[in-house]
Amino acid sequence: MLCYNIILGLLFIRTVLYMSHYQFNLAMCGILLISQHSYAGSEHIQELDQLIISTPLTDTTANTALPVSILSGDELRMKASSSVGETLKNEPGISSQSFGPGVGQPVIRGQTGSRVHVLQNGLGSLDVSSLSPDHANSTEALWAEKIEVLRGPTTLLYGSGAIGGVVNVIDNRIPENVSDKLFSGAFEQRYNTVNEGKSSAFKIDGGKGMLAWHLDGFYRDSINQQIADNAVEGVDDGGRLLNSNTRAQSGTAGFSIIGDKGFVGFSINHLDNNYGIPPGDEPDEEVRIDLKQTRYDMKSEIKQPLNFAESLRMKLSYTDYQHIEIENGTAGTVFSNEGFESRLELIQKPWAFFDHGVLGVQTKNSEVSAIGEEAIIPKSDVNSFGFFTVQDIHTENLMYELGVRVEQQWIDPVGMKESSHTPVSFSTSALWSVTEEDSIKLTFSRSERAPDIQELFSNGAHLATSSYDIGNAGLKVETSHNIELGIHIDHDWFQADFNLYQNWVNDYISKNNNGQFFNTNTETFVNNCVGAGCLPVYQAEQQDAEFHGFEAQVKIPLLATDYGHLDSEIFADYVRGQFSNGDDIPRMPPLRYGVQLGWEGFDWATQLRMTRAEKQENPGLNETETDGYWLLDLSANYRVAIAEYADMLLFVKANNLLDQDIRHSVSYLRNSAPEAGRGAEMGLRIEF
Repeated sequence: MLCYNIILGLLFIRTVLYMSHYQFNLAMCGILLISQHSYAGSEHIQELDQLIISTPLTDTTANTALPVSILSGDELRMKASSSVGETLKNEPGISSQSFGPGVGQPVIRGQTGSRVHVLQNGLGSLDVSSLSPDHANSTEALWAEKIEVLRGPTTLLYGSGAIGGVVNVIDNRIPENVSDKLFSGAFEQRYNTVNEGKSSAFKIDGGKGMLAWHLDGFYRDSINQQIADNAVEGVDDGGRLLNSNTRAQSGTAGFSIIGDKGFVGFSINHLDNNYGIPPGDEPDEEVRIDLKQTRYDMKSEIKQPLNFAESLRMKLSYTDYQHIEIENGTAGTVFSNEGFESRLELIQKPWAFFDHGVLGVQTKNSEVSAIGEEAIIPKSDVNSFGFFTVQDIHTENLMYELGVRVEQQWIDPVGMKESSHTPVSFSTSALWSVTEEDSIKLTFSRSERAPDIQELFSNGAHLATSSYDIGNAGLKVETSHNIELGIHIDHDWFQADFNLYQNWVNDYISKNNNGQFFNTNTETFVNNCVGAGCLPVYQAEQQDAEFHGFEAQVKIPLLATDYGHLDSEIFADYVRGQFSNGDDIPRMPPLRYGVQLGWEGFDWATQLRMTRAEKQENPGLNETETDGYWLLDLSANYRVAIAEYADMLLFVKANNLLDQDIRHSVSYLRNSAPEAGRGAEMGLRIEF
């Protein structure tokens, strides 16, 4: 019976691709209503819900109306990778936009760049990752205690226009509590066969009296990664992706002074990251990126500062970022971003008919520049000021959350006219607790996003991306209207989450291949070009667009014994994006679905995961299709006590066991840089 249900579920998911989104919405809602009726009488074992750190309203995953995904604990440790995108790529609705192993940007529901805000402890990274797909995000997830992916009203706490969502990487670099131990921490060592990758990392936390402190650091190094087939048809590259080796190191130190009325803390982090860009249309050119960033953070909280306030929180961050694009061993274009970001949040006590609320302001001031032959953007001062509020209302079976954000952005490029925009966004969501175990969430938002500097002012050849980029100084504010329905079923023998969403975007900004080429030999734009020196032209354009899709997870326990339990999971996600003229939006992820089996005992756990990604037959104008693939992964870990106060976690992850030639449709280098072939990562982690 179980096998029948799994097969039936997979067949149902497969048919979605051939249904209109209206038919799909009706079918899914009908099935969910039947499921709700069938499982209402089941006995339920209540599990503890995770606290959402990213919202100041002290919500848990069970009592919030906002859509949220949380990765923490051993699950996060097993999924942790060299980039945020790679760490999250198996989460519902999330893909990784790789540009070789050194870059992995998260793609949420087909959105990336500035439509997905990647934060470190609630503040932006102030790097230049949104300027170009070959620029790595400087936010590291290796020592994260938790990664939260938010959508809905709470995204307005961190910026407007986050249609995809907010990814908040949370660590303990500024402690908020004094540890009961003078010293505690962890050491981790990993080795990956696919690229002979070696990584070492440590963290130490401690505290005494009113002082708490934190140290961490890591080093990783790898050679060119193995691939299942030649990167480019007809070119023998020895089974490895050329120029894909990486080397990175980082160190962090932080401390806090903590008392009964609050705390204040400081931290400093330095990151060096050197990675290669796999050859694209210019195979004779070798491009590397040498990235350096120093970041200073301050965080504080005052409890009960006013009669009507629970706390006042402040965060400050100063970042000095620079990376050099090294072309054939010679330093080329230098990208830099030196900036300051601040946040002030006042968490309110219950007032009027609101149970909780937060008021806040956020500022960003930065100087962005690109100096060199490929300076595709002018040196610019970028400043923004935002006011935001999120409030919630609770009744017996219903909860509502509302958010508003008003933002002003100025971009002042050297030698060009200043650009100014005022995006205004609001969002509301409702949670209906149908029973103690089951709930329905409905979210609506209207988000405005100001165009970025590269969308406005790019103009030039960019060798790292093998493209010629053209901006549009006349771009207007982008406006998105989004609606989402979520259904959560939570019983001891059946758990399920379904999310359906529809986005209508006015004046959607996209980077499109216009079909022309820039001939670097003649420095002219041509309609036809063959051989070296031909760069496709990508132009920033604006027109109305529409997205719709879904995410689904169904978990079914299979076996419970005195030694552990065996569980199964069926999962799927899908997004479709089209412009108003009927053209496909480029670089959308395909339909994915699959099955996972997991065993968890007292000391050890193992998972077998099979994912099917369908062929992307709607790649966008002048873009190429990508074939479907099967991805089989296996992981296992074993925890053992090695001393009275120390544990050791041994783990192994076997990836792409079928050695498939995987090319992601969201990647700009899908034709020349496939994903890693068959490999295994093994390691140990000692915690004390």
